[in-house]
Amino acid sequence: MGHYVEGILRITILEASVALLICARLARSDDARLGRRLDFAFRAVAVLALFSWTHFGSLRGGDRLVHRWEQYHFFFGSKYLPEINYFNLYKATILADRESAHILTRVTQTRDLTNFELQPVEAALANASEVRAAFSDARWRDFVADWSKLAAGGADWTNIMADHGNSGSPAWAVIAAPIARVCGMGPVGQQLMGLVDPLLMIILFGFVFRTFGTRPACVMLTIWSMIPFCFDYLAGSLLRWDWLFALGMCLVMWRRNRPLTAGAFLGYAVASKLFPLWFGVAFALERLWAMRRTRQLDRRLVRFAAGGAAAMTVAVVVSSLMFGGFHIWKSYKDRIQVAQVEKYYPNQYSFRTVFLQFYESSPRQVIDGWAQPREIKQARPDIDIANRRVPFLLVQLFLTALVAAALAFSDEVEALAVGPFLVYVWLMVNAYYWNMLALPALAWAVREFDGRRGRLVPLVGLHVLLAWFYLYEHFNRGFSEGYFVGLLLCGLLVTWSISAVVAGRKTGTT
Repeated sequence: MGHYVEGILRITILEASVALLICARLARSDDARLGRRLDFAFRAVAVLALFSWTHFGSLRGGDRLVHRWEQYHFFFGSKYLPEINYFNLYKATILADRESAHILTRVTQTRDLTNFELQPVEAALANASEVRAAFSDARWRDFVADWSKLAAGGADWTNIMADHGNSGSPAWAVIAAPIARVCGMGPVGQQLMGLVDPLLMIILFGFVFRTFGTRPACVMLTIWSMIPFCFDYLAGSLLRWDWLFALGMCLVMWRRNRPLTAGAFLGYAVASKLFPLWFGVAFALERLWAMRRTRQLDRRLVRFAAGGAAAMTVAVVVSSLMFGGFHIWKSYKDRIQVAQVEKYYPNQYSFRTVFLQFYESSPRQVIDGWAQPREIKQARPDIDIANRRVPFLLVQLFLTALVAAALAFSDEVEALAVGPFLVYVWLMVNAYYWNMLALPALAWAVREFDGRRGRLVPLVGLHVLLAWFYLYEHFNRGFSEGYFVGLLLCGLLVTWSISAVVAGRKTGTT
């Protein structure tokens, strides 16, 4: 099935989901027969959405659920983390290839993971002896053997050697490394590794259906399935949805009144990817509003915080013991810093891109190119956010204030779910992490279906955002998709904030 046809079908599924949400709002609550029919329709749309996530059954062609590009980074990046840390994956691979498979002979450039700049291979290997010395002889033999097995399967190695390395934290590697060792790099092992994340999602959605009910879970599953690129980048990789699993289980456990376990899941998510910290910030803001109203400390918060702190402490201690000391976290911190100052590339979604586009454009340029700009300002080498730090910070604080105002009229589950808005405002995050938007979709759907309502507008807005992406993609504006999605995310943030405040003031409740 062609890319264009897939996009049209996904837009149709999103339209069907919106139609169901509106019908559910208008339907009589005492009409049991209609309710059953609506339940069936929500399930049907969710199944179609999930089918579309698999590229309507084609998966990844001959490799099905194996993504060698991804498995290369995260198999080697976890199993051999003590030796390669976060900066020597490509160098060690090129050295291993020269001793074994000789697949990389045509690769002339590789990414310097200390600054994300491309450099000639020979320049990258200037410290080859140091890279090799980090391995014992036994571990080097294992590395070379694993590389030979993976290389035999074939892949686009020229572009892979110019990618951005392993992004998993040491806490993530605590779980990923044993999986990599057990599975191994043979054909069966690659298939097994490709099943790890789907299994996590099956478990998560099983809990979500049992905890929140059919309709909210179906809406969440639909949005999760509709997020662009996620299958292409992550499906068939190795443990790439651990953080999403943990965040989803955090919502589940809080709903089930298990704050200690909920906090532990959030703590692991933060240790694994760091950016989920903003989910905790949003939750803290909502709880501060609640304390202001009740003038009492919610005792569940103490257990929640204890669970989070314990999980992070265990993750840091265990990973440090497994990977040669606390210095591995220093290496990870340096890697995160490089990612945050990296030059623009199109599949990053962030408010930074939107801000620079408007700030650096003339009024005429804004009018003529607000949707389809002739150039992306952030991509220009002469434009640096560091030179616009004060106005950028002021607008970031303004958007954060909007989120904080909305959280005054939110419940606990919604507060735990709307972290993506703060991630958007403060960080640069690649497109494939944005299936986290399934979490606010769940929280908003819960409010819609438990009778409190007040979130239909942002819920529909989320569907519109995704539909517009697929339509925009058909305009062949691929170089500006990151900007356009960022613009839509900004609009969704404002829409949710205003609608939450208006609905809350109208009803006088959260």
